[in-house]
Amino acid sequence: MELTDALTVTALGMAVVFSGLLLTAGLIIAFGRMQRFAEAREDRRAADTPVEAATPAEPTEVPAGPPLDPDILAVITTVLEVEHRLNRIGGAARRPNPSS
Repeated sequence: MELTDALTVTALGMAVVFSGLLLTAGLIIAFGRMQRFAEAREDRRAADTPVEAATPAEPTEVPAGPPLDPDILAVITTVLEVEHRLNRIGGAARRPNPSS
């Protein structure tokens, strides 16, 4: 194989790779625009439908139980705070449990 043949094969290989990358980028952009178009269409449909006045729900009484132990209340508060921080940072910090 001569040098010109090697350079031709190299150039063709690079052209194939970069055209594949350009095609992939174009498809990603196209799918993103299609999704935005679909969301905008849904928003327009939602704006066109009349909104009925909601009737306020009657308040229900919550049965009062014995006061919680401060240690148990501290544990519940800590768990809720950790869950809030995990979900606020991006939602992907923790994988969902596959068994549930």
